[in-house]
Amino acid sequence: MTVTPLSIRRKQVLKLADFSTGHGLEIGPLSQPLVTKDMADVRYVDVFSGSHLRAHYAQDPNVNVQDIPDIDFVLSTPDGVRPLSEAVAAAAPFAWVVASHVIDHVPDLISWLAQISQIIEEDAALLLVVPDRRFSFDILRPATTVGQLLQAHELREVRPSVRAVYDHFRSQVVVDASDAWRGLVPARESRMYDLAQTMNQVRFAQEGHYADSHVWTFTPASFVQQLAELGELGLCDFVVEQIVPTAVNQLEFFAVLRRRPVGPPSQDVASVHAGPVLDVVDEDPVAFRAKAESERLAAQARRLTVEVARLQAELDADIRVAGQRTKDLEDELAQVKASERWRLGGLAAGPASALKRLFVR
Repeated sequence: MTVTPLSIRRKQVLKLADFSTGHGLEIGPLSQPLVTKDMADVRYVDVFSGSHLRAHYAQDPNVNVQDIPDIDFVLSTPDGVRPLSEAVAAAAPFAWVVASHVIDHVPDLISWLAQISQIIEEDAALLLVVPDRRFSFDILRPATTVGQLLQAHELREVRPSVRAVYDHFRSQVVVDASDAWRGLVPARESRMYDLAQTMNQVRFAQEGHYADSHVWTFTPASFVQQLAELGELGLCDFVVEQIVPTAVNQLEFFAVLRRRPVGPPSQDVASVHAGPVLDVVDEDPVAFRAKAESERLAAQARRLTVEVARLQAELDADIRVAGQRTKDLEDELAQVKASERWRLGGLAAGPASALKRLFVR
């Protein structure tokens, strides 16, 4: 799955949040941290240490292990994976938090957001980069449901569930984002893992291991709607403040979340947690492409119209010049014909022509 080039992602992230004040946290940077230590005062947290990650991804051609930074806070312990809020407590609160392609991996999304809420300042921003299932290897999977989020939270999942592991590996396909934007959906025959390979991962998870998976799948609209619904249920302290929709031929969108102001408790959960919900509508890829093509053709037609008008103006100017030149020549010829030399030349030509005809006979 090819993501947006790192330089472009960083440029977009810098437009959405201010990293110049306070210290922040980046969750799961792997080999492409969005905020580097020379850019801002940032700490890194991940499930495993930097040395563990470098060893794990040593043979992965898609990961440059030399770019994996040292991890300041490690979630995994001999007793299991500890909560994020516990792992980073010594450095909290943070002025901002960044997580790229992380929220789709967390086993219990509701608890994860709650933990982030506990470690940030009052007006801190949570900036997320989220894969859009319509253009990634999750293209064959349905969108996450609020019911699934509630179930994972009720079970207090700390590792991807059997459901998540099976769906991730069994549905994963090779897809190019630009093809997906053209409405081309891969056939199920192009799945990356067969049934036996999928079940190997399921058994690995059943044995208590952490089988990293895309637990959740989103589109920009479904993400906004589901977080708003969790807010109405009193299960999410964040509102989606801004969405940068998935760009054409790309596979990820950007979201800025802001924690709701802490207020007095109320029996009316909806009135406390409900806030303004962004009006986000997912673009239909085929319709979007058709609209773009229509706009391209319209622009081309406008350019051709301007070019035709320019050529017509040049032609009209040439015609006017030619007409004037013709008139000048006609006037010049009239003057010559009216001259005495022309009349004498015409009289002399008559006898000569008659003599010539005579001799020819």
